[in-house]
Amino acid sequence: MSRSLSFLISTFIFLSGPLYSQYDFDTNCQKAYQEILSFRFKDASFLLQQEKGQHPDNLIPVFLENYIDFFKLFTGEDKLMFETLKKNKSERLDILEKGDKESPFYTFCLAGVNLQWAFARLKFGEYTTAAFEIRRAYLLLKENEKRFPDFLPNQIGLGILHIIVGLVPEQYQWLVSLAGFEGTITEGMSELQSVLVYDGDSKMFALFKPEACFYMAFVDVNLLNNKKESLSLIHRFDVDPQLKAYSQSPLIVYAKCSIYLKNGKNDDVISLLENYHPAPGTYPFVFLYYLEGLARLNRLDPSSAALFDRFLKEFQGINYIKAGYQKLAWTYLIQGDTVMYKKVIMNAGTAGNTIVDEDKQARSEQNVEIIPALPLLKARLLYDGGYYQDALKVLLNTPLESYMRSKKDLAEYLYRLGRIYHAQGNMLKAIQYYTAAVENGRNLPHYFAASAALNLGWIYEEEGNFEGADTNFRLCASMRYDEYENSLRQKAKAGLSRLKNSQN
Repeated sequence: MSRSLSFLISTFIFLSGPLYSQYDFDTNCQKAYQEILSFRFKDASFLLQQEKGQHPDNLIPVFLENYIDFFKLFTGEDKLMFETLKKNKSERLDILEKGDKESPFYTFCLAGVNLQWAFARLKFGEYTTAAFEIRRAYLLLKENEKRFPDFLPNQIGLGILHIIVGLVPEQYQWLVSLAGFEGTITEGMSELQSVLVYDGDSKMFALFKPEACFYMAFVDVNLLNNKKESLSLIHRFDVDPQLKAYSQSPLIVYAKCSIYLKNGKNDDVISLLENYHPAPGTYPFVFLYYLEGLARLNRLDPSSAALFDRFLKEFQGINYIKAGYQKLAWTYLIQGDTVMYKKVIMNAGTAGNTIVDEDKQARSEQNVEIIPALPLLKARLLYDGGYYQDALKVLLNTPLESYMRSKKDLAEYLYRLGRIYHAQGNMLKAIQYYTAAVENGRNLPHYFAASAALNLGWIYEEEGNFEGADTNFRLCASMRYDEYENSLRQKAKAGLSRLKNSQN
């Protein structure tokens, strides 16, 4: 599972709406919700306990308590904590099932608890139970939509689930239909959009905008390749008064950093994290150290080593451990220290797991036991940081014979040139080098050819050459390789879905 998809699926957040006798999203609950999104869980718990004492019949505190468990588990990935907390699910459902069945919140809250625990379970490999919980949540939300079509919160949950369904490969769609699921990426985006643009009289419904903006930004940049649109969504967080309240939320900081990185705005990532000052008592979101390390590494800054080292020491989770050691090893390699590179990269073979694509790629590098060609590595990092001209200079000004050692190096060289020219807007050269990368790398166990095909698909789609786009998206989805396979295939699937919808 890719990072971007993994995080998109698992950070499903529910907000509440108008007032009902047993579902009162009053001042205490609203403040608690804001504290939860800002990861100030102790303050949130105090407010929720206060609300329980004042209004023991209000079920919203029970619902919101589930957020705290969810965010702790998903961002911390602590297996022992998971085993300790998962008993809370059944206890909360027992309480929520005693609520008013005539309220839209009754079904909505049950769906939310099921879905949040399903996404938490995916982190820890409990796939069968998670699948049943996702199906239960989907059916509950569909029932709620039928009974209460104007209940806006449903659109967020259904939007996320429809996007997920739209990513399932065609050969497995029969399983999706058998389970009772239906939906497309386009449908899911439309549902999220309906929340984002809400301008009605309900102040409660207006509170959904941060959530919708967060998800749409991620989907745009990670699945739909709408990088500029994702930046416009991020801009909303800086100008919309309803969104600015969350400027110090670790979730929003994470979202902004990820989107800046995807858009090659490396210096913005560093600036954002340097100005991020969480309030005392904020639950640690250790992954932000990893992101800042990436940003500093992208500009070949040796200070990135301290950030990766801190991430590896403080993170108690199961993902990005191998990737963390790989990136730490790169910090030594760009300084010319091959001895330390070899020592550190060995940890990518023994520590952590291989669930997410970044960890798989790190393990692949360690397994090969060949030191990456330094010019190619520098070009990759500089490109990722948005320093396109510097990356191009590295490739064009370094004699090929000084580092070209294999078919893999040649395929990567062609691919890197394609990416750089693509980013600079030189589509003729981008197509030339992407095509060469596909030809030279399609039979290798590396991602260069598949990613080149994906980018060709995006170029042709933008140019209106839908036949060429379809051919390359299908080529990307059909290839087999060891690195980033999940994320690339998801993006190719999303491309094919867009083409299909545009022709209907």
